[in-house]
Amino acid sequence: MTELAYMIREDWGQHGKGMVPQSAVIRKWLGEPPYLFVTCDLKKFQGPNSADRELVGYIAGTAVGQTVGSLLDLQQVLASGDRIEKAMVVMHPYEQRDCDLLRELVEKDLVAQLFVMVWSPADLVRSWLDGMTAKDLHTQAMPGASDPILLEAAKCIVHEQYNGLSTGNGKAAIVQLVRAFAAQGYSVEPGPWLRAFFAAGGEFRHAEALRKLVKEIQRGTKHRVKDRFRPNIFEILASRSSSAE
Repeated sequence: MTELAYMIREDWGQHGKGMVPQSAVIRKWLGEPPYLFVTCDLKKFQGPNSADRELVGYIAGTAVGQTVGSLLDLQQVLASGDRIEKAMVVMHPYEQRDCDLLRELVEKDLVAQLFVMVWSPADLVRSWLDGMTAKDLHTQAMPGASDPILLEAAKCIVHEQYNGLSTGNGKAAIVQLVRAFAAQGYSVEPGPWLRAFFAAGGEFRHAEALRKLVKEIQRGTKHRVKDRFRPNIFEILASRSSSAE
C-alpha cells in the first residue's frame, strides 16, 4: 500500500519564509535520498522561473543522484507493473490526465512512497489525497475515512461514471443523492462528496462534474431529473453501510 503525504504550495512557501524548514519536514518524511522528482511538464521545468525546479532545489539540497522525470513517462510503469520503491515527489499535478495517471499508480500499488506538492487548496488532487487519507505534512494531520453512508452513496455515483456525470443517469444520481443526504442534515458541500467519490474509486475526469452539480445544489439551483433510486435511498445506504462494517 502506497504511503501518501502532501503539502500545499502556500504552506510550503509562507511568503518566502517557510521553504527551508518546510523542505526539512518533507525530507524527514521521505527518508534517505536520492528521491525521484516528477514534473508534469519537462519543458517548463527547464525554464528560468520554474516553480518545479525551485522545489527540487530546496528539497534535494546538496544530495546527489536526484532524478527528474515526466509524469507521463510513468505510463511505462503502469504497462510493466514494476513497482517504484524510491520515494517519489510529484510536483503540482493539475491536468485531469496527469491526476488520473497518478491515481492509477496508487490504486495498483505501483509506488511505495509518494509526496505531492499541491499548487492550490482548491485543486481536485487535494480532494483525492484527502479521500485517500494522505498526511498533510504542514499540519501533520491525517483526515479520517469518509462517512460510511456517504461512501456508499459515492459508490453509486462511481457506478454511473462510465457514461459521464454531467448529464443523464449520472447527473440524476448525484442530484437525488445530494438531496436525500441534505434532507438528513448533511451539509451540501463539494468537499465531503469529492473525498468520498475518490475514496470509492472515482476518476478525475468526472470529478469536476460532481463538484459543479453539488455547488449548484448548494446555491439553490433546481435540477429537473428523473429519480434514479427509491425514495428511501438514504435508509437503504445506511443499512448497506452497517452490513459492511
